Amino acid sequence: MYINLDLLLKFATPVGVVGGFVSLIYTINNVRRQINVQILMKYTERYEHILDGFPEDALLGRFNPDAPLPQESTQLTICLLKYLNLCSEEYYLWKHKYLSKTVWVVWEGDLKRIIGSPLLRREWLRLKTEYLSHKDFLEYVENIQASQKAPVSREPK
Repeated sequence: MYINLDLLLKFATPVGVVGGFVSLIYTINNVRRQINVQILMKYTERYEHILDGFPEDALLGRFNPDAPLPQESTQLTICLLKYLNLCSEEYYLWKHKYLSKTVWVVWEGDLKRIIGSPLLRREWLRLKTEYLSHKDFLEYVENIQASQKAPVSREPK
């Protein structure tokens, strides 16, 4: 009986260690997923708040390269600065692996469309100095804009 108990303990110990390790990995993955959901919800809330301040005539120009550009205004510049700050934070989180690739892929599609729009390209000329200390993001924005073909200087209709 003593030998069987000893054999059982020798077998149970590695099984317990492996089970504990698998449980730890599972827990870490769940925590990461929960954190990404929290980030997604918080940043979505912030994006909606930024949109609330957008001048009405600028909303179409965010995604539509054929929309007429709105008049320049301090309100528009501030809204786009807030949007770019949000984007730079998202970019930072992704670059430093705090954000899942799945969330980043969703965000990056819209981010590229807005950053490449004639509206933001026009405003970027004034706003880019805000990002001199965040060279990675500054280069990211400029690379996106360099790849766009739409003209920058269209007047509103």
